Amino acid sequence: MTFAPRESPIDTSFKAVLLDGEMRVLLGSNPRGEWELLGGRAEAQDASSQDTVRREVREEAGIDIVVGAIVDTWFYDIPGTGRVAVTSYLARPVGDVSLALGTEHADLAFFHARELDDINLPEGYRRSIRLGIDQLQARRGCDPGQGIGGVSGR
Repeated sequence: MTFAPRESPIDTSFKAVLLDGEMRVLLGSNPRGEWELLGGRAEAQDASSQDTVRREVREEAGIDIVVGAIVDTWFYDIPGTGRVAVTSYLARPVGDVSLALGTEHADLAFFHARELDDINLPEGYRRSIRLGIDQLQARRGCDPGQGIGGVSGR
């Protein structure tokens, strides 16, 4: 059996719901004037979607992270670009959190959940962040520094 290629494939983007010790999420300001989770598309050298998230966050913010469980998957219809499947993973920084702005964002900032309704953030990202915070609080009794996704310290 052969399969015909689709006329308009859906891109997939892997993102980090990256929470620091104060339960703030790291977001980047994109060229559309929106705040977004850090991450992106897989590349040939990535062995897994988690590797994609680690590489992208290192490129976009200059920090290393631990990647945990999948938080959410949703479709984002980007005007003028098309549909993207966004899969978000729970993550936490490892070591120094001195941000180094990459080339993809105009700014990087940590936000508390209570601030998310006051910024230009697509609803799918907002939902993923809230789900990630809920998952982390349920797993670790509100201690974001411990074992995201059952992984600790690496």
